[in-house]
Amino acid sequence: MVKLQIRIRSLLLILAMLIMLVLMNFSMVFNQLEFGLIFSRNLMILSLMTLYGYYFFLFHRRIPFNQTIFLILISTSLWTASVFLGETSFLFMPILVVVMLIAINIDQQLAIITHLLGVAIIGIVLDLPLLFYLFYLPIGVFSALVIVAVKERRKIVYVAGLTSVIGVLFYILVVFMMGLELNMNEPILVFANIGLTILLVIGSMPLWEVIFQFVTPTKLLELISEDHKLLQRLMEEAPGTYHHSKMVANLAQRATKAVGGDAALTKVGALYHDVGKLKDPEYFIENQNGGPNPHDQIAAESSAQIIIEHVAYGVKLAKDHKLPKVVVELIKEHHGTSLVGYFYHKANQYEDGIVYGEAAFRYPGPKPSTKESAIIMLADCVEAYVRSLDEEDRHLERIKEIIKEISNQKFMEDQLDACPLRMKELPLIAEAFIQVYNGMYHERVKYPTNR
Repeated sequence: MVKLQIRIRSLLLILAMLIMLVLMNFSMVFNQLEFGLIFSRNLMILSLMTLYGYYFFLFHRRIPFNQTIFLILISTSLWTASVFLGETSFLFMPILVVVMLIAINIDQQLAIITHLLGVAIIGIVLDLPLLFYLFYLPIGVFSALVIVAVKERRKIVYVAGLTSVIGVLFYILVVFMMGLELNMNEPILVFANIGLTILLVIGSMPLWEVIFQFVTPTKLLELISEDHKLLQRLMEEAPGTYHHSKMVANLAQRATKAVGGDAALTKVGALYHDVGKLKDPEYFIENQNGGPNPHDQIAAESSAQIIIEHVAYGVKLAKDHKLPKVVVELIKEHHGTSLVGYFYHKANQYEDGIVYGEAAFRYPGPKPSTKESAIIMLADCVEAYVRSLDEEDRHLERIKEIIKEISNQKFMEDQLDACPLRMKELPLIAEAFIQVYNGMYHERVKYPTNR
């Protein structure tokens, strides 16, 4: 299935590039270029596209299908538009829209490489001067680096203004460096182009979120806010689960950074991973506050079903509250197909002569399919185990043992075999967890008492 998706993406990428090339050839024919010149330019463009395709296959072939479609649609359409608009002035081109949208919605590195390709193709088709390359190449890279910092809407105008001013100064510098005459209208066009581009990109994000199911930095920031209805409910109805989720978020975020994953997305997934416990919060030990345990009054099989059902109910709540699809998947996968061991062993200790199978005591899955999902699973298990320890046992050496035990257990149970997490990354995750607990349980200096 994965191989089929990769082939479909490759075919779509090739088809879109060919359509774009045909349209660009219309422009060259319309400008009455000689056949030899058109042929040589096409050969150069095809060579660049081949290199880009090879790069994409090596480093980005597993990006989600919706991101691939977005990449193809945005880049080919706006590059084609740039070719036709650039016949008047290259300062009118929407090239920077492409690099910014890809940087925010897909990947910063991919955005920069795609931008280099786009500038090269447009420059070749229109036979643009060196000034075009010297301006758009660095300013596009700068835009890709800056735009991802716009995580709060109140910063949009500031970033737009700052980038526009830098763009104008850089354009003037390049013009003088090349010994050209500066037209005073050009800096104004540069300022307007960059500023309007950033406002257009950020303003259009809600549209892309809906159409392509993207989770933007701004969206993640909104979901992290404690004002969100689901987090408010957790705080009020299941405070123990809320504090557990906060701790899991801290662990998972640190670990995801250590292995190069999406730390912000992991934090959001960890905060919401247990929202399904809102259905029966009193059946989960972190919400019992030392009071009676309702599991003592029901059969072990019933207890297991209540525990298992919190995942499905969490998925339902997430969908009802329109959480992004990727967050819903994190909730769905955070237990994989693990066994609810405590109640499974409890059931088989009954003297009723029945041998209970594991099927009724296992989560339905699926197993974690991403690094972020796998890390949330590990962080959830570690935090729950550490929280269950007696106070005197909560020290770093014991916690290190627990982290190692759980990592090995999940690996041996094949819970991590569907995700791209590599064996050599498990020690990095363990070390990240230890760093978090080190801040909580490090040995404190004993100060002398005042006499």
